[in-house]
Amino acid sequence: MPRVLQSPSAAERITAGVEFIRSFAAATELVLVGASRDAIDDLVRGLAHEMSATLGLHRFSLTQLAARLATPRLSGGGTTPNSAVGAEALAARSAYEALISKDLRYFAPIATFPGFARAAAVTVFDLRAALVPAEKLKGLDEAGPDNAVLLEGFDEQMKEAALADRTMLFQASLEEVQAGAEFAKHPLLFLDVPIHSAIEKAFVAKLVGASKEVLFTCPAGDMRTLENLKAIPGMEETPLVPRPEHSSLGRLRSYLFADSVPPEGKSDDEIVFFSAPGEEREAVEIARRILGEAEKGVPFDHMAILLRAPENYASLIEAALGRAAVPAYFTRGNRRPDPSGRALLALLACAAEGLSARRFAEYLSFAQVPDARSEEPSSKDEVGFVPPEDEALVVQCDVFFGRVIAHAFQVGG
Repeated sequence: MPRVLQSPSAAERITAGVEFIRSFAAATELVLVGASRDAIDDLVRGLAHEMSATLGLHRFSLTQLAARLATPRLSGGGTTPNSAVGAEALAARSAYEALISKDLRYFAPIATFPGFARAAAVTVFDLRAALVPAEKLKGLDEAGPDNAVLLEGFDEQMKEAALADRTMLFQASLEEVQAGAEFAKHPLLFLDVPIHSAIEKAFVAKLVGASKEVLFTCPAGDMRTLENLKAIPGMEETPLVPRPEHSSLGRLRSYLFADSVPPEGKSDDEIVFFSAPGEEREAVEIARRILGEAEKGVPFDHMAILLRAPENYASLIEAALGRAAVPAYFTRGNRRPDPSGRALLALLACAAEGLSARRFAEYLSFAQVPDARSEEPSSKDEVGFVPPEDEALVVQCDVFFGRVIAHAFQVGG
């Protein structure tokens, strides 16, 4: 019986997920899906400390689960899953060709701006995820016909390159579930997985229909996901008895998205709001507060920083924590300029400027010139092909009775 549990407390939702896993006999194959792969891995790591073995726990994000199911079908048709960066490149290409052929009217004044290609990619992604056909857009006013042109151009680019974007990935996995894929029949746990688009809702509905035991946990306030889950036939909502919250953190967690006015309570220092003039100063203030908590005896590994815009704040936070001598781990990694890429750009600029000595000196400064004395490249320095980091194109690792078995998740045959 599919159930959805809504709670403002992450601890309550995690506890419900753990109880769901423990309700099955040992070695039962379960499919665990998290909002990200890291989130569901953390859940299983916590279980590993209490259980003698974690045999049969398959861990995915929603996109990775769709890729696991869709890969055989896509490979049989000669189609390869595309990464998010690749999909953005195809959208940029379709926007460029539409501009050259003068098919854009509403977007024509801004189509040459640097951010237009990325905005077009986001629009195409949302339209395809919502299952909106191009014909429906042609009858709309203003931007509708231009969006239809971009959507049709993107479809043509995908067919020519034999690639599958995230929507096609979900569509293929949905068909695989309909065909009776055995893997989709295992009990399912969805831990705080956002279900926002029409294709995600259709895919999850097919999974619910194929599996006998399904549990969804949903944070309070994610009404879009909750409405989509309630629309699935047979879904039951499991209410939780709200606990009285007396601390500032508990009251904020319980009433942040509530329509009712929270009762009065005593203020404490569990929640602190501060403002800083600029991102750099904000990062410094965060590092200063971390040091203050460390002086109170809180370990560094019990602290976390949630960034609203990691692409803007990650480097600033890294610099601030480095100056404060605070060890830090970044879940998405740190972005630094690649010297080999910058060297290539310097060479191209050198050629464009007629073999400029200044540009060539810039190229030499990156220390990327190959050693002419060595006949063969050293295996230590040879990097080789590095696959793109994408949810659908990953290397998965499983823990099996204390032994780590790594298997590459190949896509495209």
